[in-house]
Amino acid sequence: MANMSTAAMSAETGNQYRLAAGEQRRRDFALQFGIWVFLATATMLFAAFSSAYIVRQSGTDWRYLTLPSVLWLNTLLLVVSSVAIEIARVDARHGKWRGASASVVATALLGIAFVVGQFAAWRDLVAQGVYIPTNPYSSFFYILTGLHVLHLTAGLMFLLYVAWRIFRRAGVAESASLSSLLNLSATFWHFFGALWIYLFVLLTLF
Repeated sequence: MANMSTAAMSAETGNQYRLAAGEQRRRDFALQFGIWVFLATATMLFAAFSSAYIVRQSGTDWRYLTLPSVLWLNTLLLVVSSVAIEIARVDARHGKWRGASASVVATALLGIAFVVGQFAAWRDLVAQGVYIPTNPYSSFFYILTGLHVLHLTAGLMFLLYVAWRIFRRAGVAESASLSSLLNLSATFWHFFGALWIYLFVLLTLF
């Protein structure tokens, strides 16, 4: 009787674990779908603003500005953060979840440093007397970089969520789900890193 009772309890525990795992997979799928929709929406948004930027340049009131040098440092920070998230993916592929968690946190910290750098750039422009309505170029600069920071902040929240999941679940049998989330967060991060480089070239060289 004791053995039967123990077996029944083990079976019940196994059923509960499978149900919980299935529910977690459904939540992960919904999150992944939401992230892809978010990226698609961001692509259309920045494409629209880029088109408007290019067309608006023909105006006689268009005046270029000398942009803050901290933008170069910000670009470097995002490049390094992309390397860090790739290291996290490699660690996860080899089951090194502690290292993956540390690399994701490092990526997030570099992202936070980037956001701080963007605020420093805006403060520098304000100190020069350059605001959103100063001229069309300054308007586009503030809007494009501001939208990028908002989207990147969402990415930071996602990164921290993934880091928490890895830290909490390291060594548990949901490694496939964690790998999928980590790959998606890396895609998200690389997307906005590449988007920043595109915006940087658009605003400084085009």
